[in-house]
Amino acid sequence: MFAMMVLMVVTIMGLALAARTGHAARLARVQTHSSLAFNLAESGAEQGLRYLRDQGAPPPGTVAFDPFGGAQALGFGTYRVTIDPDDDNPSALLKHYVIHCQGTAVDRQETVELYVQSASFGRYAYFTDYETTPGGTRIFFRSGDVIDGPAHSNNSSGTNFQVSWSGSTAPIFRGPVTAAGSQIDYTPGAPTTEADFRRIFQDGSRGYGVGVNRIELPDTTDMQRNAAWGGSSGFPTSTGVYLNAAGSSPLGGLFIAGDSSINMSVTPEGWQRITVTQSTGTTTVTIKRDVNQTTVQRGGTTTTYAGTTNGVIYSTGNITGLQGQLANSLVTGSTLVQRNAFTIATDVRNNKDVTITGNLTYQSSPDRSKPWDDPANLRSPALGVVARNITLSTSAPTNLSVHGVMLAGGRTTTAGSFSAAAYDTRSPGNLNLIGGIIQKYRGPVGTFNGTTTVSGYLKNYVYDHRMAVMPPPFFPTTGGYERLSFMRTSAGPS
Repeated sequence: MFAMMVLMVVTIMGLALAARTGHAARLARVQTHSSLAFNLAESGAEQGLRYLRDQGAPPPGTVAFDPFGGAQALGFGTYRVTIDPDDDNPSALLKHYVIHCQGTAVDRQETVELYVQSASFGRYAYFTDYETTPGGTRIFFRSGDVIDGPAHSNNSSGTNFQVSWSGSTAPIFRGPVTAAGSQIDYTPGAPTTEADFRRIFQDGSRGYGVGVNRIELPDTTDMQRNAAWGGSSGFPTSTGVYLNAAGSSPLGGLFIAGDSSINMSVTPEGWQRITVTQSTGTTTVTIKRDVNQTTVQRGGTTTTYAGTTNGVIYSTGNITGLQGQLANSLVTGSTLVQRNAFTIATDVRNNKDVTITGNLTYQSSPDRSKPWDDPANLRSPALGVVARNITLSTSAPTNLSVHGVMLAGGRTTTAGSFSAAAYDTRSPGNLNLIGGIIQKYRGPVGTFNGTTTVSGYLKNYVYDHRMAVMPPPFFPTTGGYERLSFMRTSAGPS
């Protein structure tokens, strides 16, 4: 009887252990299959993001679609991707998409969502294709220069970042630095200690990355042309200023045919005034955001339109003079009622340029210490300038302020620089920029000897962090996408 009792206890314990082992094995299988399903879902979401990046333009419409035509096999299971465009995409400057992906592995399913938006060139404080002039002359970042925001270089064909840091006591680059090339060239030599790296990069040796993907400049300014005209055909050719094709509400932008000079000013009422001077006369456009009106004065004739323009100013010719001040946006409390923002663009395909002849500033400057949607930053206006070359005139002040994001050149242009005329002979001064510089080739703005500015401008470039999420209207995008959020939305048996 004792032996039977012992045998019974051992049997019961064995059965319990077997049951427990079986349960643990089932849990392990569930966990393994869930992990596989989650990895499949995450991989599929990345494939969906790759699909968006491979498109020539953001996919149109607002209807969700499957870019791959059904479930895709991968490893030990499958994934299925659905891309859902935001309902506001048709009118939004930056397009948003939710990438849904369901991963299935054996008997488990996991679903994730990746929320992305198209990226604007406004997200960069500094960007170039080449780190030389069009003629191949190297241009250095040096001690005393300040790039206060994200910087990127495609540094193609061996033209790397050139950094002269021997006299630096503070970081030259105060934001992340990325380069498509494999190296950065330093003078007098590469930094060897973390302290030396911090004299160049605010985050030290972690402040830069090389070997990243190229980012191509846009080919043309056709998008800005169409937005200004309010259509894609029938563009005027006679010299003059035109207020979109229909001249009705909602208004398009300003379409300028021929060469011109532009002066931005603020009226005593706080309205934005745009004075365009051409060989045929002067056109004055006043944008009255508080009463939602736009007036256009040509000679002695004034025409009043209901509504305000979309902020795009396009020129088929050169803009031989650009200067002035942008009025504040219309803000009530913490609500942005109407934004005062402009993109001024020339015909890049036909090599049309912009010359800045004086200070070009905002009525109130953005505050980098506050969130982009703080009322102070919503009130501050915004400007983007797009041209083949953007040049600081010899008539510009010795100490010059430029507020806005400057984009010079295109993917197929043979030139494209932001530079100062007579940079090697003009008196030394400071170039205070709030915004960013995007250019195909490095444009010289001054010369130096050691830590001393010999001629031209010392660069003080302050990043406008608003431009990454709220760039000027119709400002060019990079063709890439930024991740805004990632989340696991469901899990369970298949």
